[in-house]
Amino acid sequence: MPHRRTRALTRLALLLLITVVCGASSQAALAQSADPLEGRVVREIRVTGLRRLSPDVVERHLATRPGQRFRREALRSDQRRLDELRLFSTIRLEPRLEGDEVVLHVAATETLRLLPVVVIRVTDDNGVSAGPGLRGINLLGRESLVGVSALFGGETGVAATVDTTTITPGTWSRHFGFSATRRHNALHDFDERATSVDVRLARNWNHGLRAGATVETLAIGTGSSGASLSADGTDVIPTLGAFLTVDTLDSSTNPRSGTWAEVEVDRLFGDAKSWRLVLDGRRFERLSSRHGLALMTLATLQSGEVDVRLPDYLQFDLGGANSIRGWSHGARRGPHQFIGTLEYTYVVQPVRPFTIAGLNLYGGLQAAGFADLGVAWGGGSDNESAIDGYGVGLRLLVPFVDLLRLDVAWGEPGQGATAYFGVSLKAARQRQRVR
Repeated sequence: MPHRRTRALTRLALLLLITVVCGASSQAALAQSADPLEGRVVREIRVTGLRRLSPDVVERHLATRPGQRFRREALRSDQRRLDELRLFSTIRLEPRLEGDEVVLHVAATETLRLLPVVVIRVTDDNGVSAGPGLRGINLLGRESLVGVSALFGGETGVAATVDTTTITPGTWSRHFGFSATRRHNALHDFDERATSVDVRLARNWNHGLRAGATVETLAIGTGSSGASLSADGTDVIPTLGAFLTVDTLDSSTNPRSGTWAEVEVDRLFGDAKSWRLVLDGRRFERLSSRHGLALMTLATLQSGEVDVRLPDYLQFDLGGANSIRGWSHGARRGPHQFIGTLEYTYVVQPVRPFTIAGLNLYGGLQAAGFADLGVAWGGGSDNESAIDGYGVGLRLLVPFVDLLRLDVAWGEPGQGATAYFGVSLKAARQRQRVR
């Protein structure tokens, strides 16, 4: 078993080397000629297009400032910071030379203040669940987003969130979430009732550095199945955690270049008594205007004996749309996991804004080729070897959902091609244990 895990990690190391080499060559290919605006003094920032928000909301998130020297690199940071707020359907930044100085024109189109949406959740365990939702933009002030939703289908439930998604240095990003769901946990064969309340708070620093803390209380009802650690069939598990993040991505929803890396340490209390270490790394390289390469890795380690200090249902189950594509869900199981993905993307249609019936929307399409590699271990199973899958797919970028994934993958012997449908980045979903 150790030899197999070493071989799996060696494969991922080779993939990382390929990514780094391609990235280095692409940076040389993308070297730009001299910029006539670079280094000139910024005279003014002009914000247009706002209806409800004040121009101050835009200006305080800009790295470009009047009286300072114009830097093209700062302009790229400005775009990312404003996109991250999720307050605008489009943001266009256009620096213009007026006389010997630069005037930065910011054209912003606000998202509707109160917006009905369709919420979609897809898991290998329960299939597709969907329902109505409502999103409020800046309803509570301080650039917050409020969401409420209901789900029906393979999983039923209600959820509410309040988010402040800023990444601007000197600001705080905040998340509050509540959910109550009911579903059949097919892998562990019990009818699950789960209630979760979580708070995540982080301080943004310079150079993409972010540090914060997380608090969560999870209550899992397993009925009379015997899957819980508690005698009454309901486990209550509070969790305290701290994390450190480095984020230099050009976009959180459609990343094409940059690094996202996070270390998180959690302590589980209550009916479970376990430590959890999470190492999450993602690297994106823009090879050209249409070609891109990404390497995404996730390692999670948990302490405590299974069924004594760690419930069986908190083990990691690999296989399926959000872990190792090409393998059936639950093909590998254990309290520790490692997942690696190498993905190539080609932009078929760049993201472009458009308007339908007064709604400001956007859309884009990418084609993808990918390879997944993973291993779960430590649960006493005789089957702890690494598994891998590969395939092709489409990435549809749409408003309010961000990303829809349509994949076809091969991997498990005798299974042939398997089709998958997923929502949001796979790297985000596998971190959230969406199985």
